[in-house]
Order: sequence, then C-alpha cells, then structure tokens
Amino acid sequence: MAEEKKSYEERLARLQEITSKIENEVLPLEETTALYQEGKRLCKELQEELEAAEKLVEETAKE
Repeated sequence: MAEEKKSYEERLARLQEITSKIENEVLPLEETTALYQEGKRLCKELQEELEAAEKLVEETAKE
C-alpha cells in the first residue's frame, strides 16, 4: 500500500521542523544525519513542485 503524499504545506512545515531541530538541539550524529537527508529530500521535492507551479502560471498567463 503506497503512502499518501503530503501536501506542499505539510512538507514545508516538516522541513522547517527539521531545520529548527538541527539548529537548536544537540542530537546524536546518526539522528542529525538522518534528519539532514530527509530535509535535503524534502527541499528537492518542494523546489521541483514550486518550479512546476511557476511554469503552469507562466503558461496560463500566455493564454
């Protein structure tokens, strides 16, 4: 069963949570590394989604 994809806003909130945790807490190296990797993946997903939305707006504006 596939996991349901979270909304852009939910993923952005998770990225902000990860950033705050890494910046403000003393964490074990393994946890920091795992959070960093999750954050990097989320950042890439969000950037791609934002670029797709911008392209759609540009195409719609040309119509």
